[in-house]
Amino acid sequence: MDLLQRAFYGKDIRIALLEKKEQAYEDFFCTLMQKKYSDNFLPVKAAGREGDRKADGYLFPEKRVYQVYAPSSGFKKDKLLQKIVGDFEGAKEKWKSEMLGWTFVHNEFEGLPPYAIEQISALRACNPGIDIRVMGPEIIHDFAMSLSPESLIDVFGLMPSEKQLADLTHEPIKTLLKAISRQTSSTSPIVPVSVDKLEFNDLSDDVATLLMAGRVKEKLVEDLLIKWPDPEYGDDLAAAFNAYYLEMRAEGIAADQIFNKLQKFAGSDPAMTSSQVSSLAVLTYFFERCDIFENPPKDWSKCK
Repeated sequence: MDLLQRAFYGKDIRIALLEKKEQAYEDFFCTLMQKKYSDNFLPVKAAGREGDRKADGYLFPEKRVYQVYAPSSGFKKDKLLQKIVGDFEGAKEKWKSEMLGWTFVHNEFEGLPPYAIEQISALRACNPGIDIRVMGPEIIHDFAMSLSPESLIDVFGLMPSEKQLADLTHEPIKTLLKAISRQTSSTSPIVPVSVDKLEFNDLSDDVATLLMAGRVKEKLVEDLLIKWPDPEYGDDLAAAFNAYYLEMRAEGIAADQIFNKLQKFAGSDPAMTSSQVSSLAVLTYFFERCDIFENPPKDWSKCK
């Protein structure tokens, strides 16, 4: 697996962790665990009066119980504390000596709030014989990236390789450009890209890698737009991308989610690696020209 493929997988894992909630998040987590540990990890499903015994998954070699909490509307203090304490104490009572470890899995990229960390710390102090851990999206992302290439393909499908990007020619991009809907033109000035643009927009390292890789094929997009029969098509296309970007930004979703939606807007088909590299070239072209995402202000510093 080359660096471009890793970046595509890293991006798709992050998107899944951002967008999946509740049962879908739990199922995704359990799928990753099963790919890593095979039948040493089993999802726990509710059964009769016993329910799920306060567990969503169990890792046999470590005797570790996993409890997943991924609310769709963010954390609420009382509910979160009740979930942590109630599920831990319930699991300890139900699993007894079969629980030597307990992991609280959550879906908040910014981490747990201070009151939840204090509660986890208190549980650790009161239960020295149980290894208590927390697993958030960043840790799950890194865990997923440690899976074998075969497992990643099983979960996410094939991803474009560096060779496929290097072999990209005008024709697939031309086909892609023809398929993108035209919208009202609104020409924006072409501005050199700030070196801080990626960080200012809070794009992940995986997306940054994809954008930097796509730069090698920007010239193909530029050549096609210059020679396009309709001289206004490039401006129309830029306006369409910019309008869609602004619409997504107004929804308040994460930067990587916006990138993923823009990739689909550019015609990316997850089932076709050729369309993924073509759409990446198109997306990079407009990213470089500030039609999508923002340039930081002159006085901006990442240290602020």
